[in-house]
Amino acid sequence: MCSCAAAEETATVHGSLYNWYTLEPQEDVILEINTTPAQTVVASNGIYAFNLEPGSYLIEARGYENGTLTAYSEEEIIIKKQGDYVIDILLYPVYEEDIEDLNDTELSNLTASVEEGTKIVEQTSDDKDNYSYFLILIIPLLIVAIYFYRHKREDYNQKPVTTIPDMPKVEHTPEMAPSGEISQEVQPEEGKKEEELPADLKEILTIVKKAGGRITQKDLRQKLNCSEAKTSLMIADLQRRGLIDKFKKGRGNILVLKD
Repeated sequence: MCSCAAAEETATVHGSLYNWYTLEPQEDVILEINTTPAQTVVASNGIYAFNLEPGSYLIEARGYENGTLTAYSEEEIIIKKQGDYVIDILLYPVYEEDIEDLNDTELSNLTASVEEGTKIVEQTSDDKDNYSYFLILIIPLLIVAIYFYRHKREDYNQKPVTTIPDMPKVEHTPEMAPSGEISQEVQPEEGKKEEELPADLKEILTIVKKAGGRITQKDLRQKLNCSEAKTSLMIADLQRRGLIDKFKKGRGNILVLKD
């Protein structure tokens, strides 16, 4: 009787697996879900299915090519009652994080941030979501503030200083314009010339355009060949100028060029 009742409460979760860039089915994917005991499914044809009891679960999907991990995604789901649920999963490219590009200061700050975040999660597990949202909001603001502070100092230091020598006072007698001629005053130009983009920001826009108008932040960083911190600062500057949008998906970010 117990097994029959459990079967009646079971929900079916299934769907397809897609490559984020081509939107084609992703083959050779291993899916794991944190049931008790954990379930593992090999989706060689890009389709998966799980039978789950009501509860909260995390599905992790890993795509492989020639035995090498090339794509990853994770989805959190909550099952409240029995039924048939379709959840398609989009897999994103995976790269090895190259921390050698970071200098000693950036690496120390990164290590301290990770240790601090770990202590907060361990000590206040009940408020984990609140702290995560707080960190997500405050860290980009700090990065943008540092970036503009440095640029402001550089612009101030590079601004040329013009010295105007003292000129002797000369009395001028107003001249009358010849008859038939109308004196014209030169009107100042209205408006200011639009501020030109720095070369590094132009390079980012060019890379995104060549990628079809969208690119992952990890792909962009590899093409720029610069540190993660500098890449984040330049992306934040382009967002402020209204030239690109950034969307978070899984463990990475997607950059989309605005029209």
